[in-house]
Amino acid sequence: MRQLTARFTLKQIKYFVAVVEEDSIVEAARKLHISQPSISVAIRSLEEILDQQLFIRHHAQGVSLTFNGRRIYEKAKHLLQLSNDLEQNSSTEWNVVSGTIALGCFESVAPLYLPKLISGFKKIHPQITIQLHDGEQHELMQGLHRGRFDLAFLYDLELGNSIHKETLNAPHKPYALLPEKHPLARNDSVSLEELSHEPMILLDVVPSRNYFIDIFKNRGFYPTVAYSSPSIEMVRCMVGQGLGFSVLVTRPCTQDTYDGKRLAQIDIRDEMPASTFVMAYLKNNQPSPATRLFMDYCRSVDLAPPSLARHASP
Repeated sequence: MRQLTARFTLKQIKYFVAVVEEDSIVEAARKLHISQPSISVAIRSLEEILDQQLFIRHHAQGVSLTFNGRRIYEKAKHLLQLSNDLEQNSSTEWNVVSGTIALGCFESVAPLYLPKLISGFKKIHPQITIQLHDGEQHELMQGLHRGRFDLAFLYDLELGNSIHKETLNAPHKPYALLPEKHPLARNDSVSLEELSHEPMILLDVVPSRNYFIDIFKNRGFYPTVAYSSPSIEMVRCMVGQGLGFSVLVTRPCTQDTYDGKRLAQIDIRDEMPASTFVMAYLKNNQPSPATRLFMDYCRSVDLAPPSLARHASP
């Protein structure tokens, strides 16, 4: 290997890690809000400095790491984390914590909780920058493992043993969603057997889809899925139009749908496994000071909708 005549910069390392995590120079440029040529030049320069090819370029299909690129990526992530910790710890000595927190949140619940949490936290710590991505469970898990997210908010379903998780103060028991004028909506509660005779509108995202279906199957009931959608608002609108019922965990603070129909949220009498909302991070990636502050704030916030909070037992 030839003797190095230059030194790499943290900016080059940051660009390199972003390209790996986004699988694309184009997407990395979009994420970092810089030009694509700037990243390309930085990566080429880094390869020259290290005297190693880091990526295999695929025409119109992004990039993939070489064997040496994979090894360097792990070290690069660690280097960026050390740099970030040094910066934040220096600020902490002056009682000012700064930095950036990258958050991921399960898409169906993100609008209900994350804007409230971020807004309240920013009033206390305006110097901390928060990046937010909402997506499906597999995206969030992949983001945690690849270092894209410092913290993820999702339901405690199929998370595995590599994740540290902490339950948040949010509703976790499934409920039935019905049109306001449906006969079953007149009751204070409803059974799974009663619901199983009605057409079902299924929230079709993993792992929620299997969870909601298994609630019935475990009791020997097999409702007919009339429609399905990955959008919780589409599900609510389909129910509002009288096309069936749904079972959800996320409880919006309004009974109205996008198109102006009224809904009824009815408790389900049967015992069911809870769908617990948690904040999670990798066990081998301890949270930064800024992330710990955000976690402390999340612990202090009651995420129950006002209607539930008023009727909650003391």
